[in-house]
Amino acid sequence: MKKRLFFLIAFFAVLSASAQFSLKAPKVKWDESYTFDKSNSFKIEFYAKNNELMRTAEIKTWYQSGGENFSVKFFNGGKGNDMETILDKKNEIGIQILGAGSPNATYTAGGYKYPAEGDLKKLDLVPTSETKQILGYTCKKYTYTFKKIFGEVWITDQITLPNDIGMFRACKMAAKHNTLSVPGFVMEMTTEDSGGGKTLMKTISLENPDKYTIDLKYANISTALNKINYFTY
Repeated sequence: MKKRLFFLIAFFAVLSASAQFSLKAPKVKWDESYTFDKSNSFKIEFYAKNNELMRTAEIKTWYQSGGENFSVKFFNGGKGNDMETILDKKNEIGIQILGAGSPNATYTAGGYKYPAEGDLKKLDLVPTSETKQILGYTCKKYTYTFKKIFGEVWITDQITLPNDIGMFRACKMAAKHNTLSVPGFVMEMTTEDSGGGKTLMKTISLENPDKYTIDLKYANISTALNKINYFTY
């Protein structure tokens, strides 16, 4: 009986170890916590075809003044509905948190890969002579047309921050257009469709001192086996 009991204990110990190992796919690893010390804030306004404001959404990006990692949080207007994405440059993974900040949050981690230069989706911008001040920075207006969507982009060359931690990435525009045909930091962007709907994405504040830590030590994180495009996160 003792031998049988010992065998069962050993058997369940192996099962437990296997289950824990399966939580992490090969080459997918993350830190127990992520700390950031600065933040940028953005806002999206959604308009109907009659220019009626339908809803607004707030987005915040935390980043490291002495590092490369950053986190983007989309405040979705209700407790338990926020979505957050951590980009870990060292481990080359993205961690997505649905219901960020709630007890029922779900976590998913997956590796990413950078597309080759020739595979980058680039949005071609047409320069104009118009300029305006946004948060004290001189910005130049560009226009674009993409299929049935058109709009404008306001870009400044007076900011050295990468667009990864700016409005362009926070508002998920990098997923559709990985990069732009001109250099500079995107401060504001408008998209309009042929039906009259419009989305205005704008920068509210930059480089705010803002210490923020995400603790994943006890989070139950599932993993994706396949790597995806870096800009999709």
